[in-house]
Amino acid sequence: MSDPLFTPLEFAGLRLKNRIVIPPMGTGLDDDGVFNDAAIAYYRRRATGGAGTVTVEALLVDPETRGPEPKIFDRSYLPGLRALVDALRPHDVVIGAQLLHPGRQVLTGRRVAPSPVALNSAAPVPDELTPGQIAEIVGQFADAAALAQEAGFDFVEIHGAHGYLPSDFLSPLANRRTDGYGGDVERRARFPREIVRAITQRCGPELPVFYRLSGEEALPGGSTIEDAQVVAGLLAAEGVVCISVSAGHWRSLEVTLAPMFVARGHLVELAARIRRAVSVPVIAVGRLDDPADARRVLQSGSADLVAIGRGLIAEPDWAALVAAGREDDLRPCIACNACVDLVGRGEEIRCAVNPEVGRDHAGRPQPADPPRRVAVVGSGPAGMEAARVARLRGHAVSIWERDAQLGGKLEAAASAPSKREVLRFRDYEVRTLHALGVEVHTGTEVTRDVIDRHGPDVVVVATGAAAVVPPFGKAEGVEIQDAQLFLDGTLSVSPGEAVAVIGGSATGCETAEMLAGEGAHVTVLEMAPSVGTGIEAITRRHLIRTLRRSGVDILTGARVTAVEPGRVRFEREGEEAAVAADRVALAVGWRSRAHDLVREGDGRELLVVGDALVPADFVAAVNAGADAGLMA
Repeated sequence: MSDPLFTPLEFAGLRLKNRIVIPPMGTGLDDDGVFNDAAIAYYRRRATGGAGTVTVEALLVDPETRGPEPKIFDRSYLPGLRALVDALRPHDVVIGAQLLHPGRQVLTGRRVAPSPVALNSAAPVPDELTPGQIAEIVGQFADAAALAQEAGFDFVEIHGAHGYLPSDFLSPLANRRTDGYGGDVERRARFPREIVRAITQRCGPELPVFYRLSGEEALPGGSTIEDAQVVAGLLAAEGVVCISVSAGHWRSLEVTLAPMFVARGHLVELAARIRRAVSVPVIAVGRLDDPADARRVLQSGSADLVAIGRGLIAEPDWAALVAAGREDDLRPCIACNACVDLVGRGEEIRCAVNPEVGRDHAGRPQPADPPRRVAVVGSGPAGMEAARVARLRGHAVSIWERDAQLGGKLEAAASAPSKREVLRFRDYEVRTLHALGVEVHTGTEVTRDVIDRHGPDVVVVATGAAAVVPPFGKAEGVEIQDAQLFLDGTLSVSPGEAVAVIGGSATGCETAEMLAGEGAHVTVLEMAPSVGTGIEAITRRHLIRTLRRSGVDILTGARVTAVEPGRVRFEREGEEAAVAADRVALAVGWRSRAHDLVREGDGRELLVVGDALVPADFVAAVNAGADAGLMA
């Protein structure tokens, strides 16, 4: 029986070699809106991995909007677009360009919407579009489509989801018009229909039109799947040849860009509902990077194609590896949203599990000349990645860990309910290190004598960081425990115990979440004005909501002054106060561990990476480890 993932599909003059779609995902790699060598290398790398379709990230159609996205509103952008298409064409992929008008969701520039409804209470009120301005924007979409056609793209996709301008017209929350563009769902769909009609009239059937539709906004009073089914039928009647079914809004991003705490395939039923409403192909999205899940979507008839976004950032060769039966070799996306968070902050894309992302133009690691003996001390993300890259270059590599298994602090990190999938990365790295022939030593405290006996040429120190103990007063006999000991299961609490978590960054919030789930009464004390520093924005918002729902007291601007039997004293807004505490968990930060494994003059090279050098986040640790492997 043939694999449904690799069955070709033909429609609207397109021939897709398989059912795997790379959906549009922002990269931040362009140069002031123009596709440059770095951006082109990123897309080329993914096109070589075996997917059948590549839809390039959203391109702005309106010169009066300002944003980090690439542009397609005048001919000056054509050379970069052509260069991108030419780079992908040899790889047997169908290439699409997504067209975007952000509407209210702009940082600067013209902020417009169907009605003068602000995005949130802190956002400016947008200008209500007049019928003449609506017609102007419809023309901009058509002009952009014509430029995409001239650049050589095989299709265009209108971004009509996630609270951008076409989506806002469909939303009862954003569209309160009483003219022909507002009211019932058919009239609210007039603007998207006019966009499709203008493109098909301008570009003809030679440029098929796809549409990305929110199956629901996932907001009280927002557009529903029943609305989306009607809209899908209207769009197909206008000439849309394929519908990609997403969901959510800027205010419900945990639906749109689901972090690891959201179930895999959470949007598939929406795609199935749309597929039952139309006769054109439908693309399903939403954490479908597990091959078994992706196959089930196709086998069940829920969709005709599957889009794998973050999974193909983490593993560009996803399709090729699955086709070859090498699913255990897939580098797992852990849905940490580091890629999304960085691009959302205006930075270039990086990946927490794949250090090559954003540096694709650098190519694969080159063989070492000459190969050397490399000892990596510490097996957290930085250490494992350093060992992996150094071994790929041909070095004889050993990795040393004082605990019973590789992974460093990942075991503790993965214990938080919102971070269960972190260990998938640990397990992948362990499998890979063994497969590459890295010499693994666990349960070994590495000293200078151990290094001398082993005799490496290079020592990579990746021993991580130790918890900071602040200088507040502590009464005799009161235990203050490292919060990680609760996360990794070394310590536990009893239902009803009062626990004070000192420090409200990532570790503190995750400890609070776990302990509240075990029935403890938890108070988080944080000196800063807010908690959750270092947590990706979507997960942070969810985690804070979860803590509050669980009854966790969050006290910000609170400086702890003393820990006494049964309570923790603190100052807040110039006043002294105290909270009850049977147990105290400390999560105020980390300091690099000292290292003296190499004697000066003994001829060995020393590289210090990750938290052992400067306490940093997951992305920085993995990238630093890879750099060490390249330098070894």
